[in-house]
Amino acid sequence: MKKLIIVRHCKSSWSDPYLSDFDRPLNNRGINDGNLMSDFLSKKISDIDLLLSSSSNRTVLTSKFFIKKININDIKYDDSLYHANSDIILNKIKKTNNKLNQLMIIGHNPGLTSLINYLSNIRLYNLPTTGIAIFNLNSKSWNEITSPKYLELDLIKFPKDLKS
Repeated sequence: MKKLIIVRHCKSSWSDPYLSDFDRPLNNRGINDGNLMSDFLSKKISDIDLLLSSSSNRTVLTSKFFIKKININDIKYDDSLYHANSDIILNKIKKTNNKLNQLMIIGHNPGLTSLINYLSNIRLYNLPTTGIAIFNLNSKSWNEITSPKYLELDLIKFPKDLKS
């Protein structure tokens, strides 16, 4: 069975007003949530075949939390995923090699929230920073991700869900 793991980047810092949006680093909450959510995911998933991430600073920094704790076979940073809409992200997923069974996407809103809503029967208002959604694909081909009938939302988890 194929798994699609969707992660929104960790909370970024706005402390330097001269930095471009693309170059913003993580703030303290983002660092804490990155550790928390990567720990959580590493207990559910031990291997990922491909990690596709936006190439922005905050998504690259977010990916490093998961890279430290999960065996990831291939990592690609893609400029076209920077603030990509759901159609662009979906097309990237559909082009994934069918030999790969576990795909992780790290990106931005509103594209990720729109994608989750398109792929599932839930209506998510906002995927928060460092939020995770995992889908099981009921097909052998990534190209068949066209509607909820081919997918099952396995879990959706936000940092606030893990904080007491």
